[in-house]
Amino acid sequence: MKLLIDAGNTRTKWAWCPDQPHQDAAWQVHALAHQQWLQGDAEAQRLLQAVAQAEQIMLSNVAGAHWLQPLPALEQRLHLIQSSASALGVQNSYQQPAQLGSDRWCSVLAVWQQFGQSALVVTAGTALTIDALVVNQAGASFAGGSIQPGLRLMWQSLQQGAAQLDYAYPPDQAVPSGFAQNSQQAMWLGCVQALAASVSAQFERMTSLVEVQPLLVLTGGDAALLHRYLPDRLSAQAIIVDNLVLKGLACLAEHTDK
Repeated sequence: MKLLIDAGNTRTKWAWCPDQPHQDAAWQVHALAHQQWLQGDAEAQRLLQAVAQAEQIMLSNVAGAHWLQPLPALEQRLHLIQSSASALGVQNSYQQPAQLGSDRWCSVLAVWQQFGQSALVVTAGTALTIDALVVNQAGASFAGGSIQPGLRLMWQSLQQGAAQLDYAYPPDQAVPSGFAQNSQQAMWLGCVQALAASVSAQFERMTSLVEVQPLLVLTGGDAALLHRYLPDRLSAQAIIVDNLVLKGLACLAEHTDK
């Protein structure tokens, strides 16, 4: 059995590799916060039991070396994924390919394997990453991307940096009129508009690189929220795809068997 683990910035998601990785119904995904993992609570023990049972473990780790500490010695079963110059037919345009986060690389590979066409891949999580998968006559390539604070990090920066903006983070501050009527709403609107504007700007750059209209693929914990604040022309065509990192790991696991 193949175990897939996505150790992200704030939480870990894991799943057994399904037979049909591109079908959402086939996935049974578990998640736990890093604090749970490092403290060894019940959810962490569940993952460790899966690790013990797995014949092969595909791990994308952007949480840091400390995340690895609870793992037992795994010998040849662990495949720690690093971004490479190419994989699954996609060229990596980073000057130093290994510097690209394995989570971003896996997401791009998953989109390529599922859709096979140019796409802007947007992950709305702890950070907002926007990555360009360009497909032309020369083939498929990761052309580059951007990283900026995600919604909660933006909110926290305002909380910590402005003495009079120490408002609790809301689940969602709807602004029906389009203009904020209080400071908490103003913070919320500023944060979500900044994220939406970045996606819009990068999508315009993306369209100038390809002949065929690219896909706009959203993923991550805040994907649905970000989708609501995109301009109408983008929200209408955006596709939300869950668990892209795990799906990329599944594609790489399948490739290692060939």
